Amino acid sequence: LGFLQIHHVYEVSLVMGKSGFAENVGGYEQEDEPVPNINCRMVRMEVSEDTIEMVIKFKTVKEKLVREKIVLKSDEDKVSLEFVARVLGKGKGTPMLRSGIKCVEVLPDPDETEASDWQGFD
Repeated sequence: LGFLQIHHVYEVSLVMGKSGFAENVGGYEQEDEPVPNINCRMVRMEVSEDTIEMVIKFKTVKEKLVREKIVLKSDEDKVSLEFVARVLGKGKGTPMLRSGIKCVEVLPDPDETEASDWQGFD
């Protein structure tokens, strides 16, 4: 996926050929067993004559190299997809998003709390 920024939600659009999928491509859903992947979710899948367009929602919650795997299953088949991204920390630069990737939300930084008891310097 390239370089992304921490505490952001991205929408990733993919276009793939049907060759790795079963004949009934429209029946695939994301498998949540044994543990659901909350940082990488399939939003929708549209099937055309010879391609599949898939939209994935990808959350960046930690820095460095991030690998997220999802498994799509149908009645007959399972397909595993792995997404690899380099996540930049706060103040480490501005990422150039590749085509098909767009930022849809900026998450609040858990390190920046407004509920602090510290009064500051006088």
